[in-house]
Amino acid sequence: MNYYILSLKWSAGKGEYVWWRPDNSGYTNNLNQAGIYSEEMIKAKPLYYKNTSTYPVPVETVEKMIINRVVPTLDGNWSLMGIDIGTLQHY
Repeated sequence: MNYYILSLKWSAGKGEYVWWRPDNSGYTNNLNQAGIYSEEMIKAKPLYYKNTSTYPVPVETVEKMIINRVVPTLDGNWSLMGIDIGTLQHY
């Protein structure tokens, strides 16, 4: 099983959760930038990953908690959808 590491310390009072980045280095509220930690890593250092400041949460659990999926309007995304904005006619 894989986990995100929730920072209890930095999430308190924020209105959104703050997660550890990969390789135990820094924090983010963006799951796309969060690290995914294996069960083996957590078992190797249980007190480091599960204490009053941090808590491992299964990836599957976090995925169930997501309420918004936003797709940014980047140039590359228009291309992926096959839309050429410059050639469309006004309605």
